Amino acid sequence: MATIRDVAKAANVSISTVSRVLNYDPSLNVPESTKKKVFETVEKMGYIKKDIKMKNNYTRQRVGIVQWYTNEKELTDPFYHSIRVGVESTLHNNNIEIVRSFRNDSQYFTKLEGMDGIICIGKFSKTEIAEFRKITDKIIFIDMFMDKIYVNTIVMDVQNAMKDAVEYLISLGHRRIAFLGGIEYTTDGLQYRDQRKFYFEKYCSQYNVEYLRYIREEEFTTESGYKMMKSLLSQPKLPTAVFCANDPIAFGALNALSDAGLNVPDDISLIGFNNDPTSAYANPPLTTINVPSEKMGEFSAQFLAMFLKQKKIYPMMSMVPCELIIRQSCGKPKSSLSWM
Repeated sequence: MATIRDVAKAANVSISTVSRVLNYDPSLNVPESTKKKVFETVEKMGYIKKDIKMKNNYTRQRVGIVQWYTNEKELTDPFYHSIRVGVESTLHNNNIEIVRSFRNDSQYFTKLEGMDGIICIGKFSKTEIAEFRKITDKIIFIDMFMDKIYVNTIVMDVQNAMKDAVEYLISLGHRRIAFLGGIEYTTDGLQYRDQRKFYFEKYCSQYNVEYLRYIREEEFTTESGYKMMKSLLSQPKLPTAVFCANDPIAFGALNALSDAGLNVPDDISLIGFNNDPTSAYANPPLTTINVPSEKMGEFSAQFLAMFLKQKKIYPMMSMVPCELIIRQSCGKPKSSLSWM
């Protein structure tokens, strides 16, 4: 079994740094890249942190964290990784034991048996929700919008985020706006309705923006962003602005536009979503919607810590605000733009 010394050696940091990262020491002053490397090394080596021995045989409460992504995919996704970091740091500060599970783990429901509470990150089917509720009613879902509130959820205010994005582009003079998004499915094969696309279409229709021919959906990856942008460039008349449902898609779109000899924002404006750490360092710096993902994780853990003290839980939906971050990837449209 790997030791903390093994993790420190593999991550090329001190034992003290590993300990302080895993204990979410707020006074630790190291780059986020170092923290990420420590977490990745811990996952890769299977290191398990020893629990603190409690006085008077006090039994710590145990909370399961279920990530709908695989371990490998989460490490490449700043959004979902930061949510989990927020959850774990807050649970640790409340002296709650953490049992981590990824949905692709074999018999991951078995790992959750006996949990006092569960925090689910991502999109889950009704069947899975029912199984979670058999284990405990102290559950909270993060980033899963539900039309009917029957479990606890924390979601982002996508409606106002999309309203801000569309109105900002309109204020610059854009009237042909594209949407590059991804399609996600729950385990029962049902397509999850993306709120970003829903409200994008709503506000484009409301403001008489041309958009229907410019919608593309594949995956939430840089590779898909590149492919979808290339597809848009086959149109005889190009959109003057493009909204991307996450920043990785926007990065791929930027590369495709650069390869085609088009300039952002002089030829086409671009907006992302999430405000990933690298978005400020894109070329040009990316205008995007900031989502307080780590705060979503922190809030969920705070709510659950409160739920653990209660006998009966009434379901609620909490919504966090999102902010439009204006950088250099948007500008006024040219009078006309066609692709020959």
